[in-house]
Amino acid sequence: MSQQTTLAVVIPKFADFVKHLPTVDELAACDEEKLRQLWSGLGYYARARNLKKGAQCIVERRNGNFPQSYQEWLEIPGCGPYTAAAIASICCHEKVACVDGNVIRVVSRLLALQDVWSSLGQSAIQAYVTRIQPDNRPGDFNQAMMELGATVCRKTKPQCLLCPLQEHCLAFAKNCIELCPPKKPRRDAVNVELFAVVIWRKTTDAIAIVTRTKGFLSNTVGFPLIPESEVEEAKKLLKSLPYLELFELQNTFSHNITHHRISGKVLVAQEIENASVLWHRLNLPQPFYWVARSNLTSKLSTSLDNKVFRIFHTELK
Repeated sequence: MSQQTTLAVVIPKFADFVKHLPTVDELAACDEEKLRQLWSGLGYYARARNLKKGAQCIVERRNGNFPQSYQEWLEIPGCGPYTAAAIASICCHEKVACVDGNVIRVVSRLLALQDVWSSLGQSAIQAYVTRIQPDNRPGDFNQAMMELGATVCRKTKPQCLLCPLQEHCLAFAKNCIELCPPKKPRRDAVNVELFAVVIWRKTTDAIAIVTRTKGFLSNTVGFPLIPESEVEEAKKLLKSLPYLELFELQNTFSHNITHHRISGKVLVAQEIENASVLWHRLNLPQPFYWVARSNLTSKLSTSLDNKVFRIFHTELK
């Protein structure tokens, strides 16, 4: 949960999550709707699906028994090297290095390394931590390294005078701490402009939602999304249908997902008669289903969809 999400947001969500799904069996059997509700507000819903896949693997292939080694944890869907190392060292007391951003920063400064983001640099750091990790209490060592980076050897304003490793730190000796490590190269952000289509059955105050099957929000539940480049054609088609009233809402939304910088508008298609035929003609995801406005927030997967719904709900109460 804490991947790309602050702990202030995670802690109450985690408490609620384990309250409703206290065992691996219950997580494995959890239906998609309940999982979405419990994950709502955390974003990056693929993490929730991976948790469930991992739980199903443990229940179905391992008879409910958790892996007891690094290599066994790597076989669990959604469990990568960092997670496997953290669990294996802390829970199973296996000597395996756990390298996160904090550890990279500590080692980069200890060794005055600047080439840390290349594959060679990553391998060098992994090898160094493996070499200095003690046989006794490897999990405590990993947590201490991560905590040192988080609280003392910080990205900005490091507490060098309080650091227990100061006398061994080459970056401190060479006065080049601010250069170690250099900023991680980032992918250029991609600007995306789109329209979220809210199809509204006013007579029953129900709204149509879909399970998206493609794009950077695939496998999430929410409103159909149309790229700005295709919206004029979609508008023409919608306006040509006699049983719909089409209008655009005033407020806009913005949202960032990984390297996508999204700006968008809300297009409302108010249904006068049954509009099921339009989904085929618009080539939008199917199947769609109607949800009462009062229950909609529990069905939406992403914070982007919740932003869209808030705009709709505010302007069309």
